[in-house]
Amino acid sequence: DLRDLIFRKNLKNNKSRMVAGYCWNWISKKAENQQEKDIVIDKYNFSMQWNLNNDGMLWIEKPDSVKQIGCIHTCQGLELDYIGVIIGPDLLYRNGKLISAPDNRARTDQSLKGYKKLLKSNPEHAKEKTDRIIRNTYKTLMTRGQRGCYIFCTDKATNDYFKELVRTASEHREEAETIVSEYEGSRYPGLELPVLEKEQVVPYVNSVPIYNLHIAAGSFSDFQSPEEDYDWVELPSYIRPQKDYFVAQVVGESMNQKIPNHTWCLFSWNPAGSRAGKIVIAQHRSIIDEDHGGQYTIKRYYSEKQPSGDGGWRHLKIMLKPESSLPGYEDIELSEQDAQEVKIIAEYVCNL
Repeated sequence: DLRDLIFRKNLKNNKSRMVAGYCWNWISKKAENQQEKDIVIDKYNFSMQWNLNNDGMLWIEKPDSVKQIGCIHTCQGLELDYIGVIIGPDLLYRNGKLISAPDNRARTDQSLKGYKKLLKSNPEHAKEKTDRIIRNTYKTLMTRGQRGCYIFCTDKATNDYFKELVRTASEHREEAETIVSEYEGSRYPGLELPVLEKEQVVPYVNSVPIYNLHIAAGSFSDFQSPEEDYDWVELPSYIRPQKDYFVAQVVGESMNQKIPNHTWCLFSWNPAGSRAGKIVIAQHRSIIDEDHGGQYTIKRYYSEKQPSGDGGWRHLKIMLKPESSLPGYEDIELSEQDAQEVKIIAEYVCNL
């Protein structure tokens, strides 16, 4: 079965894991329930726990984590060789199409917080928003494996649908390989700036590094001192390279009035000074971005704050606002407690 397959793959180099949609409550998180199993599928005599409680985004790097199941909050941004994905009852195949079923998500799922209230006031918007989050969650989970992805669906009709999808795809494998080959021939599709050869690079003098935001999101702090294996790109002549600059591609429509989907942009690490009204990359455990399902987001930053009494300031709340021409994107509002834990990773400089 899926578990045995991933265990065998993992013996080679500890780079295979299992993940699942957030359809099971995290029972084992509480100290008194540490021996309890969270994900139980009685029909197949299957039971496992969610990811280790104390490791957060480092869960996937722990050797014993193959014995647990990861979720969207702990595996985004990290790459494995093989990934086994359990698709729960929140994504179903019915009447010839895939549909989302948000009521089948775990009650502890924060990504759909406010769904039932929104369903009463604006049903269409609620359905559109939750459908996007659920689909993007599985998209993120399925793309963690660089060499292979294995899928099991708890719903039989959905499982049969994906089996047929894979069978049909294999019949067109030659065509698919041609498409992949053409794509890989362009390492950075859409980037019109020259990527320098290693011997040409003078860091932050004639070039700045290129980062993959999906990978960097897993542990942004690791990306503040670029290693030699990053590619370096030459900026336009009117932009002078600076120590904290980097280039990354923004994927998604939430900021399309300023940053069209798939635009390559220039960012600056660890921005100093006021962030009010600026476009930033923000990271927080409670953020579930609608475009990619991750815990970081690119939005315009606003905050309400007051003097703290010690000469500083404290945030009453932080607002991260989208600027999209499409419906379905809402402000991300973080309370005073959450605001203290928000990390502003980088500041948007310009489109390239």
